[in-house]
Amino acid sequence: MSFDKKERIILIGPMGAGKSSIGKSLALVSEKAFLDVDEEIVRYAKMSIPDIFATKGEEEFRNIESVVLEKCLKYDAVIATGGGIIGRELNRKLLKENGIVVYLLADVDTQYLRTSHDNNRPMLNVDDRRQRLADIFSKRDPLYKECADITIDSGKMDIHDCVETIIEKIRES
Repeated sequence: MSFDKKERIILIGPMGAGKSSIGKSLALVSEKAFLDVDEEIVRYAKMSIPDIFATKGEEEFRNIESVVLEKCLKYDAVIATGGGIIGRELNRKLLKENGIVVYLLADVDTQYLRTSHDNNRPMLNVDDRRQRLADIFSKRDPLYKECADITIDSGKMDIHDCVETIIEKIRES
């Protein structure tokens, strides 16, 4: 399957929205490579994301994230980003200019359920995870919407249905 408009498909959205899972399936169906920005950050920094946060801080993590995003955008691929990538104006500009941006929307309850047993998320190392997710979502949702060419409610569909809906919406655009 080939897309005429833009070659890259970039998945954005909150933690637990399914960017990696949906991205892998979408890559298979579209016969594209799959890149996960968080996995590429770990390779680039040679340390885990929690370790980057603990030893270098969030600001340095965001610097690394921007560098890795630019590297990933050199490939014709399905790219799953981290939830906070849209926090920087430069990143939002890069996303919008370099591919079809799909916002995987998931409500706070869905995010909470999907991340409740995941201790690899430094942003959620707090007492009240649900409130933290709600606070992050309220700040980031407008930024996701600003970047998105397509919005899919991944909290209401399984992976297969999300992939089919994304392909359908790309063909329509």
